[in-house]
Amino acid sequence: MLGNTIGILLSRREWNKLNRANFDLETSFYHYAKKGEELNLEVVFIPINNISITEGKAEAIVIKNNTIIHKGMVNIPSIIYNPTKFNRKINIKMIRELSQHPNVHLINEHHVLKDKYVFDIIQSQPELQKYVNNEIYQTDSSITFYLLGQKNMKQQWEVFIIFAKDLDEKKYSYEDAYQLINNNHTEKENKNVLLNEISQNILSIIQYYYPGLNEIGLQFILNQDGEVTLKSFCTKKSIEKDLFGWNQQLWKKIVEWPIELAYEIKLKNEYLKEINNQNEHENDKFQPSLYLEGTDYHVWVKFEPFQDDEMIIKVPKGILKHKLNQLYDIQFGVKKETCVYFISKETAYLRNNCYEYPLVIFVSSSLVERMRIPLNLVYQLKISNEKIMIGPTIGFLLGEKNQLYNPEYMKKFSDRFGKYEKFGGLAIAFSTRSIDWNEKIVYGMIYDPKQKKWIYNSAPIPSTLYRRNFHQNKKTIKQLRDITENQLFNSHHFKKSDLYNLREDLEISDHLPETHILDDMDKLIEFINLKQKVILKPVSLSRGRGIFIIEKNKEELEGFILYDYRKKYRVRHLLSDSIAFHDMLESLGIFKQNYLFQTYIPLLNVNERPFDVRVVMQKYKKNKWVCSGIECRIAGENEDLTNIARGGKAMTLEEVIQDSGKNLSYSKIKNKMLLICHDFCDLMDKKEEHYAEFGLDIALDEQGYPWLLEANIFPSFKGFKDIDFEMYLKIRYQPLFYAVKLQGFDVLEEESVFDEVYNQNQ
Repeated sequence: MLGNTIGILLSRREWNKLNRANFDLETSFYHYAKKGEELNLEVVFIPINNISITEGKAEAIVIKNNTIIHKGMVNIPSIIYNPTKFNRKINIKMIRELSQHPNVHLINEHHVLKDKYVFDIIQSQPELQKYVNNEIYQTDSSITFYLLGQKNMKQQWEVFIIFAKDLDEKKYSYEDAYQLINNNHTEKENKNVLLNEISQNILSIIQYYYPGLNEIGLQFILNQDGEVTLKSFCTKKSIEKDLFGWNQQLWKKIVEWPIELAYEIKLKNEYLKEINNQNEHENDKFQPSLYLEGTDYHVWVKFEPFQDDEMIIKVPKGILKHKLNQLYDIQFGVKKETCVYFISKETAYLRNNCYEYPLVIFVSSSLVERMRIPLNLVYQLKISNEKIMIGPTIGFLLGEKNQLYNPEYMKKFSDRFGKYEKFGGLAIAFSTRSIDWNEKIVYGMIYDPKQKKWIYNSAPIPSTLYRRNFHQNKKTIKQLRDITENQLFNSHHFKKSDLYNLREDLEISDHLPETHILDDMDKLIEFINLKQKVILKPVSLSRGRGIFIIEKNKEELEGFILYDYRKKYRVRHLLSDSIAFHDMLESLGIFKQNYLFQTYIPLLNVNERPFDVRVVMQKYKKNKWVCSGIECRIAGENEDLTNIARGGKAMTLEEVIQDSGKNLSYSKIKNKMLLICHDFCDLMDKKEEHYAEFGLDIALDEQGYPWLLEANIFPSFKGFKDIDFEMYLKIRYQPLFYAVKLQGFDVLEEESVFDEVYNQNQ
């Protein structure tokens, strides 16, 4: 990657225009290059359609002495500015790849915000709702004010009013436009401040959904009653177009902004590289020893900042034993820095040290800012011979539809923090699209244990990630696995087809119903004729969605009966022969999806209602699985499927075995099921993926023999709420305890978190 250049990303049309030297001295192309010369920064123009990420190359031209110079294929610049709105999917994909490249700093991943999505986001904030009343701006004003927000080096928004326009497209300065509305000078200044303040608040919220956005225009209506309303968003390029020829000086200022930002980024990167080199040299000189015996030591701490431009941490006596002003490594999440350590005069009294009584550690404002440490939390400090680690840091990895996630959405995760005081630290929920790979930080929602709610903030990429959604780019997941050293758990969406692929594994093969991938209609019909009744399942869906049951029609020799369970009610289709059967499956779109079919197991039942068993398996430590709970799901009346979502109910295993009337042994069935579940989980640990939680669905046939039907990586626990709410909560807590353990931190009174089911099987 080129370190002393900035690349300007162009569309094919813009590239062709520049390539033909079709520009004059007042175009943005010229000013990009001119500003680069002033800052000793080479500006190269690269077309988006001729970039090779795999080779690290891009076609480039430069402007020197008002002349176009072709440079051919060059290394991709380490800093790229994207001034262009791209609509084609292939170009958007390239933008995404550049934004996620570890050696590229992309200025502007996004350009256009869809008003509907953003208005929904803003209206989820009570303090901003009144500023997005669409009805006002449609009918109430003839003046629109244009503001421009630009992000500085610290990822903070700077906002200023650019101009105003009336209905005839005539442009005004802010002062002249306000004069048309109101002659009150004092009020004018107040509204100026208000517009900037509202813009700052709006952009601060948007930051958590579109962190790759570096510049954006905002349009406001300011009516004669002084009411302020957000009208829409626009690109900086559209503002440039309006300014060109009307206010050349202001136009030049905003055109040159990205080059100035790139220059600051370049200086910062050079500074950090120099610091890292110095740190490596210093670390070679000495290895500070620890005062405390053993390799690791844990202290509960709370941080208090003091103003200082250096990276400093003041540690009380009794924690570290080495000379003053020494360098030492510190880690928070995946972010690692080297700091100067001072031994303060205070002595650390650790007898009552716990979450409620943390040790106060003083840290410099520079360290807090650089490490992105939220100061309102209590942490554990893990001290080893290599470094000091602040934690734990736990990430809830959400999907890529950023607009769906807000504090209201996150309320459903809050019950996982009933034992937060047992481990403390940082918990942040975020999307893969909200990652700043250069700074190794994420924008999202942090859980505030005092207020018991989620608050927008940013933090380093956490050390451990709990994947809660499976709609992400595979490359991004690999990046996160690499950067967390494989501490992203539930890394793979285990599907029904994955269970099918285990049919040859001896550990569990005897407990898997015969299953086949639907790729041949004749095989399906042959299987139905053999088994008389089969179940048809979609490979990727869960919770009973998309399921069909097929059986031979005993009243018609060539006929079939198809039961459709895709809706809340069951639909029965009588099919005269295999041709009608094929046509029905085709009309239902089955062949356009991935389906499998398997033996329908006659289930043990209670009062003529079949049931299956959900066994929750979770990890406590690495390669150590526990059974956190067992529930039985009884089908609703006239139902073959047992899903709670289809009207089923939950009971304990002991209750259903007793009520089945089959005189079966509860303890034998339970122990056999748990043995199968442990065998399955041990088998999963031999795979390359990192699993930590399964909801295993077991079918008991009429003889009590267990069959493994499904392994859900994203299980629902609704039934546990009804039969044992305490067990339900413990199941909810366990992934967080596991995340804490993965990082080497403590969970206090850990013996109390285990469920009775687990203890019985030690």
